[in-house]
Amino acid sequence: MKVLLTSTDNPYITKWGGKHVHLLLLERGLEELGVEVYPLYYNANSIRELAKKGMLLFFSEKRRYERKIKLIINYLMKHVPKNDFDIAHAHDVLSMLAIAKTPQKKVLTLHGYFARENIEFIRNESERSEVYPLLLKIEEEGMKNTDHVITVDQRLKDYVISEFNYPEEKVTVMHNAVDTDSFRPISKEEQMKLKQEAGFSQKDFVVLVPRRLVEKNGVIYAVRAMKHLESRDVKMIIAGDGPERTKILKEANGDHRIRFVGTISHDKIALYYMMADALLIPSITTHGIQEASSLAMLEGMACGKTVICSSIGGMREIIQHMKNGLLTKEKEPTEIAKAIETVVTNRTLANEIGNEARSSVMRRHSYVAHAKKVFNIYRKVLG
Repeated sequence: MKVLLTSTDNPYITKWGGKHVHLLLLERGLEELGVEVYPLYYNANSIRELAKKGMLLFFSEKRRYERKIKLIINYLMKHVPKNDFDIAHAHDVLSMLAIAKTPQKKVLTLHGYFARENIEFIRNESERSEVYPLLLKIEEEGMKNTDHVITVDQRLKDYVISEFNYPEEKVTVMHNAVDTDSFRPISKEEQMKLKQEAGFSQKDFVVLVPRRLVEKNGVIYAVRAMKHLESRDVKMIIAGDGPERTKILKEANGDHRIRFVGTISHDKIALYYMMADALLIPSITTHGIQEASSLAMLEGMACGKTVICSSIGGMREIIQHMKNGLLTKEKEPTEIAKAIETVVTNRTLANEIGNEARSSVMRRHSYVAHAKKVFNIYRKVLG
């Protein structure tokens, strides 16, 4: 089978973020299954493209979006490979529109809400009200051109069916995949060595928060949770950067137990997961949007760690409370603190949860298992 894999995100240029990692793992998994993959990703780094983007500064917000969208779609359309392929698999509505006129069957994976998520970046309410209908119409057009939709959580499936009247039998929920080779358990001796190299003592209990510092990731609640933990042995690493950095630093107020390490590239982050005793994913609901199947959560589980997550979105579809992870209410620092305390004071339970987390990821979320599910959808669509 030959598959065209396309997206407006280019994982060979940007190597962080769940969608970028997802694309690389899907390529790898499909190729291991003997599928020929033709990748088609938008290259936003070419000088000509960037020059055109500079011109967009002189337009209104709506006009700027129209021009950028046209630019992206035209770029992808011009670069559709001449190789004959059996099926096209887009990973956002814009790349789906770029391949709309190709005769092959088409699959669309939705990693989020195109219209809702894009207007988050627009501060002016009147401009938001102008841009949103434009983006929603584009989203609807993308749906019309696909033969099957994959969503990364149940809420996104419900949205596709209710908002666009898309046939339920043509929508499959498929949570993200993880690289179970790179993200794996290590021995206590190896973990202690990593801790010492990072400047921690043997008695330190390290909680890793691998999150960009943006509102939806709720990192400020992780910092607030530390105020409810009296132990000086509990240490927190915040691996990420973003517009909320100043606000979160102020909230931390010089707490020496909290260490900000900035953005860590995805090819180096695995060592932080292995070093940590627990992971914390304190995401929150913003503008009606909830996190889907967090890649960071799955990577922590793959490393056999106890993962503490907000009970929202795709995370509560994957985590079984006190079995393969812990769930807490969103925006509740005291609950987060209690969950950390539970793991700190009961290491046997933590080990059992970590072992089950690894097992459940291996069964359901390894990149090969994920690629097999996608391959079966291709076969179904092709009849």
